[in-house]
Amino acid sequence: MVGVFLIAFASVTLGHAQGLGSISPPQYFSSDLPSLPSLKKERAVFCGEDCLSEEYILAKKSTRRSSVRKTSNASQDRPDLELNTEYFLNIFSDTKYIFLSPLRWKAADWIKASLVLGTTGVLFALDDDIQEFFQDERSSNTDNLAEIFEPFGNGGYTFTGLAAYYVYGHFFKNPKAERTALLAVESFAVTGIFTFALKFSTGRVRPRSAKDSGDWSGPNFDDVSFPSGHTSSAFAIATVFATEYKNNPWVPPIAYGLASLTGLSRLNDNKHWASDVFFGAALGYFVSKTVLKLHSNKKGRHYTIYPRVSRREAGLEFAMRF
Repeated sequence: MVGVFLIAFASVTLGHAQGLGSISPPQYFSSDLPSLPSLKKERAVFCGEDCLSEEYILAKKSTRRSSVRKTSNASQDRPDLELNTEYFLNIFSDTKYIFLSPLRWKAADWIKASLVLGTTGVLFALDDDIQEFFQDERSSNTDNLAEIFEPFGNGGYTFTGLAAYYVYGHFFKNPKAERTALLAVESFAVTGIFTFALKFSTGRVRPRSAKDSGDWSGPNFDDVSFPSGHTSSAFAIATVFATEYKNNPWVPPIAYGLASLTGLSRLNDNKHWASDVFFGAALGYFVSKTVLKLHSNKKGRHYTIYPRVSRREAGLEFAMRF
């Protein structure tokens, strides 16, 4: 039964695989517009990857040549998110997208999923030995270190920290900080949904209470272990910061370092098995990568159609903002 749950839910975890490549450049799709025999349609060709907004003239009656213009310059940051109703609704739509991602996988994606499952399986076999090693080496010093890093995976602390970071970005006019905070909150939330689904479905007993690493009690919420929620949360948030601030050489190693130490703290405290921690890290990382991909491509585009009328022309104007 454990294997069945692992295969089913791990596949959901790796739904990011199609999006690990570089972000695609803006897609010009004026050719996808319906053919209107009586209308003229033109396309902008002057705008490359740095294009933030373009306008297309779909239809017009004019005595002069139709015009197409770029309405604004691009910033180096990707499109900002807003804290509104759509943001919260997107959390559910993105969760559905990630859950159904295996239906769109290619061979390379299944290979990545197999590697994660295979490594998790190896750690299953070694869980008892790893747990014994950490408990033998446990001391007041390791307990003190674990106490420092455990909060990075604790929802109460991390959510408060992200909320404070969003407030900072809002009041100090820092769109990147706002965007990063919102992306991190969504990654945290979506990762939490999958984490709790796995915990309930597998019902793995924590090492401090289990007879051995093979103690699985089935569906329940009573002190369940697989995967590590602290670790999945820490890696979900770390991945957002490491990606959004990848141009800063210090941020990625610090972010992933803190997430890794959070996972190790769970082993030291005898709260999780090694396989719980590894799979939680993979879950948080891959879910976060998918959320980032969705908001870089799909969620970053805004479309508007509005009339354009003047003395010499009349028609419709289509604007696409990247």
